[in-house]
Amino acid sequence: MKKILIVAALLLAAGANTISAQEKNEESIRNHSLYKSLLDVEAYSYAAAPFQELFAKDPKYSKQMYIDGVKIYKGLYAQAKDANAANAYTDTIKAIYMQRIQYFGDSANVLGRCGIDIMKLRKSDNGYKEAFELLDQSITLYKNDPEISVASSYLQLAASLAAAKKITVAKYCSCTMPVLNALYTNIASGNKDNNYNKNAESVFTAVKNGSAKLNQKLLVHAVDSLTTQNEIDNNAEILCKVLQCINCDNSDSYAKASEIMYQNNPTAEAASAIARYYKRSQKWDKAAEYYQEAAQKTTDNIQKSEYLYETASAFGMLHKYYDAVSFAKKSADLNAEYGKPLLLIAAIYGANAPSLASDAFDRGKIYWVAADYAAKAKRADYNLKAEAEGLINKYAHQFPSKEEAFMHSIQGGQQIEVEILKFKESTSARF
Repeated sequence: MKKILIVAALLLAAGANTISAQEKNEESIRNHSLYKSLLDVEAYSYAAAPFQELFAKDPKYSKQMYIDGVKIYKGLYAQAKDANAANAYTDTIKAIYMQRIQYFGDSANVLGRCGIDIMKLRKSDNGYKEAFELLDQSITLYKNDPEISVASSYLQLAASLAAAKKITVAKYCSCTMPVLNALYTNIASGNKDNNYNKNAESVFTAVKNGSAKLNQKLLVHAVDSLTTQNEIDNNAEILCKVLQCINCDNSDSYAKASEIMYQNNPTAEAASAIARYYKRSQKWDKAAEYYQEAAQKTTDNIQKSEYLYETASAFGMLHKYYDAVSFAKKSADLNAEYGKPLLLIAAIYGANAPSLASDAFDRGKIYWVAADYAAKAKRADYNLKAEAEGLINKYAHQFPSKEEAFMHSIQGGQQIEVEILKFKESTSARF
């Protein structure tokens, strides 16, 4: 341990040296060559000494030297026998990053790299907070174009710290909203490549998952407190996306922004933004109205299918089951891999079977159809497997018995037609 602390002290000190410039250069070349050879064979404990000499005596030797130094001490960290040694190596890694900034600049990038490493290496509340502060500095310096991996780690830490109540939900929002705004703005500019866009989408998914773990009321209060009218007026479309991402599409700020977005340009996206607000506010009639409009305005069948499904869901909440099934069928027809509308039909048929049929056998036939739709949903989307199988098992207990079917001249495997909510459905008899 004493040796490690001495090493850290040497690295942090760039003491005066009395040898000539030529001798120093020769010594630097020797130290560089030696540590590189040892690093190449992962002899980290041996590579550390010549690296220390170069780091202390010739800090301007090269930027690559600092990258190599981090590799050496990450190697030593991996071999550390106790937490004290691991922490000492982590301190040294941070010192290397800080001196790199001193001599080679590039603060935003280097602080970001350092923050990500601290987050991975110092797994404790204090370590996460230390990493968060470094990433916060990096994000501030990046301004409107944060590096994706830095943004991802920063937002991940913000959510974790907020969930652990190490920072407030308001702080989480004040950190998260500007970063998301920058990412969405960069995508909208069209100046970023597909790889950037793909990685940004992964960040958005992570943020949605992280913010879902936070207190919804506190989130809504925070965004409404932080959002200015000027932001709403001048950045409505991006703001809507940001608030959707952090599950705040039932906030007053989102409502105002979605209205302005729609007024400025009543596109499918604008209509769906308003519909989302009404859905989260449980104003189902307005949600159905705007989701229908969004479906009418889009030319993308996949998106249209989703809007039609949301329309069907809203009608379901209004107990308008004929309309719900009608829109769900339209949704399913547009996207063969979309199982949600099929599962919705199964649920509506199954839940309403007792009121849709006058006798036990007719109710049983409806459960056949409901189970059929649940099975179709599972085939369309494997992610719905558990939910679909749950409905299938539930409805199977309500199937007609073989004796009941015999009394109605129906045999196992026979194809029959069942009328449900004015829809003619085909199914097969089974017991």
